[in-house]
Amino acid sequence: MSGEEYPPKSQTKAEVRLAESLLPAAAPTAARWAVAVMELGALVCTARSPRCADCPVLDGCRWHRDGRPAHAGPPRRGQTYAGTDRQCRGRLLAVLRDAEGPVGKPALDVVWSDAVQRERALDALVADGLVDPLDDGRYALPG
Repeated sequence: MSGEEYPPKSQTKAEVRLAESLLPAAAPTAARWAVAVMELGALVCTARSPRCADCPVLDGCRWHRDGRPAHAGPPRRGQTYAGTDRQCRGRLLAVLRDAEGPVGKPALDVVWSDAVQRERALDALVADGLVDPLDDGRYALPG
């Protein structure tokens, strides 16, 4: 929303206030919002090749409205991704996103070989409200 191609790596108080002002009030809706925003950033609003034509919130995008200005600051180093908890979380979410409904634990276990890291990532997704553990032992996206 700031109109910067590469915003700072750490969030500012102003960004937190903006995010909180956009966040739906109801908890289940907030969890769905979080998943939707992550998916938007992963699939549509990407750093290397943003798919603006597919963006559902294009009308509110200042960067696009300003003509998609190039980054004027120092070059940015890419974050290491392979092997990170972030990659693990992404793989777990991909299983849930691609499934027709809730999935059993074995379907999640096969996408990441490091059991300790996989469980940590799954626990974090649950704690963040991005994954719902069901009473029957299966997992689903919120909502």
